Order: sequence, then structure tokens, then C-alpha cells
Amino acid sequence: MYLVLLVLCIGLAWFDFKTARIPNGATLPLLLAGLWLNFPGRPETWLASALLLLGWQQRMLGGGDAKLWLALLWLAPVMIPNPAVVLGAVWVATGALQLAWRAGRRLRVLGIRRPGAWRALPFVAWLVMVS
Repeated sequence: MYLVLLVLCIGLAWFDFKTARIPNGATLPLLLAGLWLNFPGRPETWLASALLLLGWQQRMLGGGDAKLWLALLWLAPVMIPNPAVVLGAVWVATGALQLAWRAGRRLRVLGIRRPGAWRALPFVAWLVMVS
């Protein structure tokens, strides 16, 4: 199942690069499936969800990116230890890479939105490896 999710996320990342959008038709069913499969979840899942929503509210990520990250977080199997920690580490590491790339190309580093679905790919690849 997670290999299919990886292929879907690769497609979403490509679509995001082309259109700067992540369709609700892809993210909302994933989010609902994750909630249905893993509700009520763990406390760290709720905390990470709140932090993602706060990041969206503070314009650190777009709405489609936030929904994709939330869906992936809730789709992580309950038996895997600390998926929220891994998600946070991937989010921070890919964010740092993105900022470094912008700085290296002498682009404006902060205050811009760029396609970010690609940043979820390492987390999904980790899900494939551990499940």
C-alpha cells in the first residue's frame, strides 16, 4: 500500500511543480482514510497535526501541502514508533535544503511560496521501508 502512496506522491509532486497546486481530490481522501484507519491516533500525532496547521496559518506552507502532510502523518501505521518525529525531521531537513538552494541561487529566501510536495517524498519513502 505504501509503495502506491509513494507513486501517488511522486505524481502529486510533479503536478505541484507544474501548477503550484495540490488538488483536494487527492489529499482529502488520503486524509480521511488516515483518520478512519488510525483514529484516535497518538498524542504526538495530534501535536504534529496542530503544528502543521499552525505552520499553514503562519503561511509557512500552503494549504495543499498542509493537507498532504496531515494525510501522510495519519496514514502512518500505529505500530511504527514515532512517525511524527520522523515527519518533523524530514520537514525541517527538506525546509533547510530548500532555503539553502534559494540562498545559493541568490533568490529571496523567506516569504515566498514554492511547490513543496516534493518535500513529502522522503517521509513516504521511509514509510515504504519500515512497513
